[in-house]
Amino acid sequence: MAKKDRSEYNKKYYEANKEKAANYYRVYNKVNQEKMSLQRKGYIASRKHEPVVYYLPEHHYVGVTDCLYTRLKNHRNNNNRIVKGYEIIYTAKDAVEARAVERYMHYEMGYNGKHGGTKGY
Repeated sequence: MAKKDRSEYNKKYYEANKEKAANYYRVYNKVNQEKMSLQRKGYIASRKHEPVVYYLPEHHYVGVTDCLYTRLKNHRNNNNRIVKGYEIIYTAKDAVEARAVERYMHYEMGYNGKHGGTKGY
């Protein structure tokens, strides 16, 4: 089916099933409200492009990023980490300051992270 034909078919189908589609989206939005809220928060924070230090309580993990939305998405998809309930611990002026806070959280306070959590820099 050509792209134009498919587009016309979709329009006709939607017009014929408008109430069904509206009900589907209403139910979907209600069921996924928390997930969408998390995505919105991450997206808004990521638009600022400030380095942030964040905490994932489920994994006792502390990390740093300048694009929180993308980083949380990577945690979910690539590392199978649970990002629900994440917290922004610190918002830094630059990446050097954020890395220093992250290092402190790993080495002095014992949080997990990419480079471990043992004492000493």
